[in-house]
Amino acid sequence: MISRLRTLLKDIFVVKLMYLTFTKLYGMHIHKSALISTKARLDKTNPKGVYIGSHSVITTGVVILTHKYIEGNGVFVNTCIGDNVFIGVNAIILPGIKINNNVIIGAGAVVTKDIPSNCIVGGNPARILRENVKIGKNGQLIKEKK
Repeated sequence: MISRLRTLLKDIFVVKLMYLTFTKLYGMHIHKSALISTKARLDKTNPKGVYIGSHSVITTGVVILTHKYIEGNGVFVNTCIGDNVFIGVNAIILPGIKINNNVIIGAGAVVTKDIPSNCIVGGNPARILRENVKIGKNGQLIKEKK
């Protein structure tokens, strides 16, 4: 009973407060239906460069970057995550990357280039493991009936 109450309070207050902080205070472009772990790290150097689509899930330890300091005095770029994307634990999304709709990114993956729609990627650097897969709401893989 107490754990249910704690989870409910967390969902109501912490997650909503975090969403408002990201969108209103920092100016990030995050859809209301996106689920973001409280331990995910979204780049606050260029917060307006973060775009997260509907029904996407960002799990714990994920890092999303939007700036490149190597190229000089700080180049700010947009990092876009589409709809129905699931990003696994401790994955890193490098700056300027576009992840299209219906994608699953494996845990610990380092995404160094754009990802097309309807695929599963993983590894360091991330590479396509499966293509033309059906992915539903919140990045859940839909198994095809045989």
